Amino acid sequence: MRSGKRSDLEKKDLLKTILACQEKEYPFLESLYQDLHRFPELSGKEEKTSRRMAAEMEQAGFRTTSHVGGYGVVGVLENGSGPAVMIRADLDALPVGEKTGLPYASRVRTLTGTGSEVGVMHACGHDIHMTVLTGAARLLGRFRNHWQGSLVLVAQPAEENASGAAAMIADGLFSRFPRPDFALGLHVLPEPAGTLFYHEGYWFAGSSTVELTVYGKGGHAARPHEAIDPIVLSAQMILAFQTLISRETDPAEPVVLTVSSIHAGARDNIIPEKAFFQISIRALSREQHDRMIRSLKRTADGIAWAAGLPEERFPKLSLRGYTPALYNDPKLTRRIVRRFHRTFGRSRVLEMPVLTVSEDFAHFGLTDPRIPLCFFGLGMADPQRSMPPLHSPYLAPVPKPTIQTGIAAMTAAVLELMSLPEQAG
Repeated sequence: MRSGKRSDLEKKDLLKTILACQEKEYPFLESLYQDLHRFPELSGKEEKTSRRMAAEMEQAGFRTTSHVGGYGVVGVLENGSGPAVMIRADLDALPVGEKTGLPYASRVRTLTGTGSEVGVMHACGHDIHMTVLTGAARLLGRFRNHWQGSLVLVAQPAEENASGAAAMIADGLFSRFPRPDFALGLHVLPEPAGTLFYHEGYWFAGSSTVELTVYGKGGHAARPHEAIDPIVLSAQMILAFQTLISRETDPAEPVVLTVSSIHAGARDNIIPEKAFFQISIRALSREQHDRMIRSLKRTADGIAWAAGLPEERFPKLSLRGYTPALYNDPKLTRRIVRRFHRTFGRSRVLEMPVLTVSEDFAHFGLTDPRIPLCFFGLGMADPQRSMPPLHSPYLAPVPKPTIQTGIAAMTAAVLELMSLPEQAG
């Protein structure tokens, strides 16, 4: 049963009434943020982070289920009849050694699959995302008499390797728990703290991860004429790949090809048998991805042929992963943006062009029937200082205005979709 009449102040200014509690909550949220930042975990290894998020969901009054699609956590608060709204945050960090000098900087180190030691850091702001989700959950749980429906919290693992969203869906995210009518998410951006960003339709590019093995003929470094050097072949291929963008792609198409990792050889006096590198392709359409992959193979094969390699020693190309482009439902996005304008003012809510970064949040919108998505950007930078890009070892968001704006935005979006009829609009 719901209580009877609400005061005129509550009806007129519900969101401000709720957000006034944020200031009291902030010391706890800052502590949570610093703890998450200090102890990051890599994709697929988010054991402690997952436990912490489950505990925070339970504390906020949500029925919590862990180990959904790996270390994923789902929290559900059913609050009468009404729409089901999903809020998602990601758990994982990156293999980046932190250089911010912050008192709560990560000192975590771990071994990679190749046995080398690397630092681990929340260099993509997922610690902010988790803190925002927790803060919004605490407010919405406390003020549940002002909204109705089912609120679903999703703490998703393995966003950075683009496997976590699909794994949670495969493990029954939309069958074991209330199926969302709307799904909301956000990502920090190196823009001024206190600002919000949006784009209707396709916003983030799809991403393909390609691995290429280049074969050669090993030999002694002092007698290169007796070998076929796969390192030299790789260098030729990397340079040739640049023309796939500059000379084979429509300049109006947002397509990016980056060779981001190369490994070959073990000693200075040995020409190795093979080289290995990884390539990231970014484009809005699957057709562009497929075209780029075909062009990569054609170009690599041509260079191998020119070096005198037989066809059985031509490069081997493998597609290791694909993340679809992120599509913001225009109708839902316009509705949320109107709410943001009323809450923050137009000067703090800005449209942003298409970006060639990728987000596996896109998977949540590819179900049948489709779930409308609204994914928005959250500024995190000190306006008086230059902010390093995402994935930088120097990335250091300004915590308080970033966290508080994120919580206010997410809470406003949920209330826009789930408010009681007399409070809507």
